[in-house]
Amino acid sequence: MKRHIIWFFVIVFIITESVATCMDDTIGPVVSTEWLQKNLDNPSVFVLDIRKVEDYKEGHIPGALSLTYAAWRTMENNLSCQLPYKDELSDTICSSGINADTYVVIVGNTDTERQLTNATRVAWTLKYAGVKRPAILDGGYKKWLSKNYPVTTDWVKRPKSNYKCKWNENVIANKEHVRARLGTAVIVDTRPERLYKGEASDPMLKRKGHIPGAVNLPYSLVFKKDGTFENTEKLKSLASKAVGDARNREIIVLCCNGQFASSWWFALSEMLCYRDVKIYDGSMEEWCRDEKAPLVESTGDK
Repeated sequence: MKRHIIWFFVIVFIITESVATCMDDTIGPVVSTEWLQKNLDNPSVFVLDIRKVEDYKEGHIPGALSLTYAAWRTMENNLSCQLPYKDELSDTICSSGINADTYVVIVGNTDTERQLTNATRVAWTLKYAGVKRPAILDGGYKKWLSKNYPVTTDWVKRPKSNYKCKWNENVIANKEHVRARLGTAVIVDTRPERLYKGEASDPMLKRKGHIPGAVNLPYSLVFKKDGTFENTEKLKSLASKAVGDARNREIIVLCCNGQFASSWWFALSEMLCYRDVKIYDGSMEEWCRDEKAPLVESTGDK
């Protein structure tokens, strides 16, 4: 009996440690401007500027490579935010000089929620392509400027890499997978509450409401008003209430078109160490086109 009890606590310790140390690499998924300023000359750090080219030309972090957000998404089957084709994404990554072990720090604008989720969507796309350690500069380029850190207008080029993408299909879900996992996986609808409840309509969607069983966790909760990430303890509390604490349970996040859902994918997978988090890339834009796809059209006062 004592042996069983000892083994129980050993297993609990191992599980606890694996959660606590899932981000204990040399660098975490969210980096501060102070850290980046100190590590600009670190050869293992790759600064990726996803702002518009005209913004980049006006000034950028020294050494940052320009590769705008538009390069990381495409339209397919009239769905507005889809992964690029594999050959195109592979070309993009190789031409930029990124490898699987490259520590990519993504820098974007942070003035709007869409700009904030540009960065998390690119991080997810890199993870899909097998890049192990995508990170985001907390507060983006705006915070870098506020610290009076150095900027340059030099156009940066990097040598190409020979990386062959190893596609991580475990971070993406399609409609058939979502339908098959209803009642089993945790479905997280990251849209604003009024859209989730069906109290408001989105011109992008043909129907109102949410997928049966989905919980609502709005994307806006991931960020503070100044464009930085919410602190980890608050995100952990929000996540615990919505999806529970089991780190191995499958979680599927969605929004209107797959972009904004990347906010909670990043928070859950990269910051909070949930191990099986997917984005439904077609999201409600695709789901609502299918008249046979089940939908809760109104939740009343719930």
